[in-house]
Amino acid sequence: MFAMKTRHVVGGLCLLAVPFLAAAGDAHEHGVARLSLVQEGTTITLGFESPLDSLVGFEHAPRTGAQKQALQKARAALENAATAVTLQAAAACVARAVTVEMPFGDTAHAGHDDHDTHADAEAEYVFECAQPAALGSVTVGLFKAFPRLQRIDAEAATAAGQGKAVLRPAQATWLLPAAR
Repeated sequence: MFAMKTRHVVGGLCLLAVPFLAAAGDAHEHGVARLSLVQEGTTITLGFESPLDSLVGFEHAPRTGAQKQALQKARAALENAATAVTLQAAAACVARAVTVEMPFGDTAHAGHDDHDTHADAEAEYVFECAQPAALGSVTVGLFKAFPRLQRIDAEAATAAGQGKAVLRPAQATWLLPAAR
């Protein structure tokens, strides 16, 4: 899980994000996702976690061709860093890595009745930025890709400080902490 990976990142700024990630780790509310942003030098890492229901409308192994297609479409949307999140051009950031974890990635789960469990999707986006201090906002495109997504609870730890925000479809631009 990406939240687990992020918890183990070493560095003063990264440790600031740990309380958010630890507290958020067990939360599971349909329509609500979590986004964390951690800056470590010129590297910006964004971690996204959402109940699968918020992305595709179900949390069980796919039972139909349409459900399998919905999972594939959700994975493709999460893997596209350019549309998932947009960082300000002034920061001159380049996506270096995208990792997505989706449940039910194989058809071996097909037919299982998973009503007693919750399923989450996770994505991690790693950017290298030539001017990270110029990053004042992030625009989240995930609301357009996933209409069931109603709120993203976001938290940042950057060289400029820490900050929280609640993002919604009508307000998908996240203003990051400003340099003091």
